[in-house]
Amino acid sequence: MDSFLAFWLLIILLTIIFVGGTIFLAYWIPKKYGKRKLGIGLTILVTLIFATPILSFVFEDFLFFKSDVKEILNEHGIELNDDFNLKSNEMTGISDFYHRFELEISENDKRKLTEWILKSEGYKDSLPEMFDIRSDKPRYSDSKQEFIMTYQNKWNYVYEYYKTNKQGYTPTQDRISISKEKNKLTFERILE
Repeated sequence: MDSFLAFWLLIILLTIIFVGGTIFLAYWIPKKYGKRKLGIGLTILVTLIFATPILSFVFEDFLFFKSDVKEILNEHGIELNDDFNLKSNEMTGISDFYHRFELEISENDKRKLTEWILKSEGYKDSLPEMFDIRSDKPRYSDSKQEFIMTYQNKWNYVYEYYKTNKQGYTPTQDRISISKEKNKLTFERILE
């Protein structure tokens, strides 16, 4: 375990030295030739190039917009006709990724989505309390297999989607829940 930790500390240290050295050289080389303003500009540019991926990862939740919501829902053939409010959004994990957002939707969209779930092929009135769409499905497959289940429980009308992927890629599981009591849509994506 110590060699593993030492390896990653060395990688982090070398990365910091490389980034810091590149930023320093972007300023120092032009300054040496009398182009101080060019050095400052290059330093800012190089810093932004290195900082953008890090900042986009840190602020990923804040960079999620209504257009992203529409795109995700369209993957499942869901289109919201009326305006909606994005109430919450959270993304966590890298190798085990979890994304969840909640929307406040209109009464018309709620009614349309509820009917869509109730009339869908494969709809189940009731399922066991500890239902898991993945339970009897393969985890990996060379040909992508998709499984869809629609059902209702005490609190929600639910659309669940599960897609296998090739070995080495995590399967995709999406769950879209429409609240029975509120005008609320909850989306969850689990990649594990």
